[in-house]
Formats: sequence, C-alpha cells, structure tokens
Amino acid sequence: MRYDAPGSYLPPINLVEARAAHADVATISALEDEAVRDIIDRQIAAGMPAVTSGEVRRTSWDKDFYSGLGGVSIEHVSSGSIYQPIDTFTDVMRFDGRIAYNPGHQFFESFEFIRDYVAGRARCRQTLPSPTDLYFDILQMGEGNIASVYPSPDTLIEDIAEAYRRTAEHFYSLGCRDILFDDTVCAQMCDNTFLSRLIIAGIDVKQLSDDLMRLLNLSVDGLPSDLSMEIYMSGGTTVVPEWITVNNPDNPLKNILPNLHFNVFFLPFTPGDVEQLAVLDYLPKGASVVLGLISAHSPWPDDIDAVETSINTALRYLSPAQLAIGPQCGFKMTHFIMRGLVYDDQWRKLRTLSEIARGISI
Repeated sequence: MRYDAPGSYLPPINLVEARAAHADVATISALEDEAVRDIIDRQIAAGMPAVTSGEVRRTSWDKDFYSGLGGVSIEHVSSGSIYQPIDTFTDVMRFDGRIAYNPGHQFFESFEFIRDYVAGRARCRQTLPSPTDLYFDILQMGEGNIASVYPSPDTLIEDIAEAYRRTAEHFYSLGCRDILFDDTVCAQMCDNTFLSRLIIAGIDVKQLSDDLMRLLNLSVDGLPSDLSMEIYMSGGTTVVPEWITVNNPDNPLKNILPNLHFNVFFLPFTPGDVEQLAVLDYLPKGASVVLGLISAHSPWPDDIDAVETSINTALRYLSPAQLAIGPQCGFKMTHFIMRGLVYDDQWRKLRTLSEIARGISI
C-alpha cells in the first residue's frame, strides 16, 4: 500500500534554540540550510514519494507566502486595535494594489535550493497556503465587506486565482511537478458551528461555497497536465473536519467536493470512525486520496487496529490504486514542545506509517 505526507516537519532543536536566542541572520540561514538538507534526506530514507523543505524557513504558515505576492504588504501592529477579534502584536495584511503574481517571490529561490539538493533522487513538492484561505482572510478583515479592505472587490477572486496559477507555472518552469494547497476553509463548510457564525455575520453561505469552488478551480485550470495539483483539507484547529454532517441535504461541502479539479486529496480522519469515511463518496471520480490516520500532534503510539479498520472501510469507496495513508496533518506546529514532541518523533511516525502500509495487501 502507498503512503504519503503533506510535507510539514518540525525543525531540529538547534534551529529552534538559535531563533529563540535571536541569533544573527547568517547563523540562522546556515542552520536552516542544514535543517532542510537533513529533512530531505530523512524523507527520502523513509520512502516518501515526494519531498519538501519541511517548511522550516517559514515564520508564518500563510503570510510568508502572501507577503511575496504583488499588491500585498504586511504591517506589524503592536498597539491599539485592528479588526476584532484579532489581537495586537500580530502581522496584518495591507493592500496597495490588486493581488498579483510576483516573478521575484522568495519561495522560488527556496524551491531551487530543494531541487538542486535533491538532484533527481525524489520528486519535489511545493506546499502553499490555499487561495481560499487568502480569500477568507480578506473577507474576515472586511467583516464581510471586501470593498473596505481591497481596492478591487469585483475582481478579487480572479486576482487571487491568476496570482496562484502564474505562481504554479513558475514553479513548473523550475522543475516542480507537485504542488499542494493547504486548505483550512473548505472542509469547515461541513461544520454547523462554522456555518452558523457565517450566517450570523450576514454571509450568504451558498454564494461563499460557490466562490470557494470557483476560486480553487480557476487557480489550477490550464496548468500542465503533468503537474500534480493536490489539496490538503483540514477542519482548522480541530484538524479533522465534521465529515459526518456532509450527508445533510443542505450541506455546502457535498457540492464543493465533487466539482474540484485536483488530482490528489489529503483528508484527515479519526482512526476507527468509519462513518466519517462516507465523505469519500463525494470526491471527483478517479481522484486519489491520502487518508490521514496517523497522529502528527502526539508522540504516543497510534491505534493500529483502528487505522486498519479505517483503511478497510475506505476500500468500499475507492479502488486500491486510488488509496494511500498518511499523517492526519503536518508535524510542524508552533507549540510542539508543549505536546511533548521532539524532532525524532516525526521520523518514528513515518516508520510506523511505512510498516502499516507494507503490512496491508490490497
């Protein structure tokens, strides 16, 4: 059986400590280079089908990418108030023009580093925050009124999509054949609490679901056929979405999922909860799925029996060729030390993943 992972990994402790001590830029950069090389080597040794930098150079999961786009700047706010309930001492996006592709985006140089070090030993994957997350951030900033924060509200979806599509084309020209969007918005559309907050805020849920679907498809349509476009869909801070509600007659997600133009879906599940897996019936025909069943936020051993139960149930919906297993999410998190995780835990988890995959004959 195949296995895969989204590609977000904990940094080694020497890099964590250097950042905490506010080491100079040259020292941090050298340690990041060393960390990326080690993370790449460990992924290859673990038999991962695609390798990433581990995202260790990022200080912000999303804003590091957004800030490299044209028309976007980041302002650090350390006093007063912003758009509530956002706290101060945070980075806020500002728009001095329409969002646009930037050929000088800093992520391109980072990818070239990965490509050159991998040197053909594995496929290189580039992870990006989903365009829907950028769109939803802007929607929240304007409290539903996009015009209050973005200079061209009528073209926002097209602007974001074109910026992402052209960015993907640039990655392709650099040799990238695997791009993964990390999406925390779409899967929350099956969460009744999330939907209630949208309705209370005056958001048209049907229109939003249509906009999210259109934005994602516009971002990938027309890209080269040998560029694998993939999407990881989480429930936000809960990681595993409320998949069980997708069967409700008016749930928006059941209309979003089958119409998305992606090759691979990374979807997290609770091991052993077979009712959640009914959502697989709504995926586009022929799409591949990586079942997220191994905990990436806990150092404790996983319930292998529950994992195998979920795999066997998933085979009712998908052919063996469409199925792979992986962690529920990326390993990298801000407060990983509070959860008892250390650098080696993630590699032990990948070994567990490979052992489960080898032990299942499908």
